[in-house]
Amino acid sequence: MGWSLRARSFLWLTAIAVVIQWGIGLFLLGGMAMAGNLWLTIHLSLGLILLALSPLRLVSRLFDHAPRHVRSPLAAIVAGLAHAGLYALLLLVPLTGWLGYRPAPFMPPPLAFDLLPMPVLTGLEGVSPRTMLSLHAQLTWALVALVVVHVLAVLFHAVVLRDGTLGGMLHGRNRGAADRRP
Repeated sequence: MGWSLRARSFLWLTAIAVVIQWGIGLFLLGGMAMAGNLWLTIHLSLGLILLALSPLRLVSRLFDHAPRHVRSPLAAIVAGLAHAGLYALLLLVPLTGWLGYRPAPFMPPPLAFDLLPMPVLTGLEGVSPRTMLSLHAQLTWALVALVVVHVLAVLFHAVVLRDGTLGGMLHGRNRGAADRRP
């Protein structure tokens, strides 16, 4: 058995949004913020999508259990911690970005998807927006690092273990070396 269509859809929608977000974030950090109000709107909107997808993914995970692989108890613990870290960062990165966002006085209020007014969150007492955006950037790099580790783990499963993990996430069938007929 492989992953459900729902689990695969959540994974790939999240992955695509994270890659786009990271690219736009680098563009905005590169000094293009004033010229890039459209990019900022896209960044804020995708951040809201990620913030909404994350709890939905967690609820989905309660119903869609990942296929079990034969692995050591240590590998299972490491995989569990890595996935917990990914879920936590997928919630915290957009949340800290939203808490740190403050439009300039001459800018109109932010619109999610260029349609819906987006409230400016006041943040946490005693924490400045600048500090929150710094935390947002640091958590983003932690997310990027964890995504790289995740991709390397998938490649290890695909190339070394040949257990069908990648196939399960691509098309729902999890046919590892032990499942293949000679």
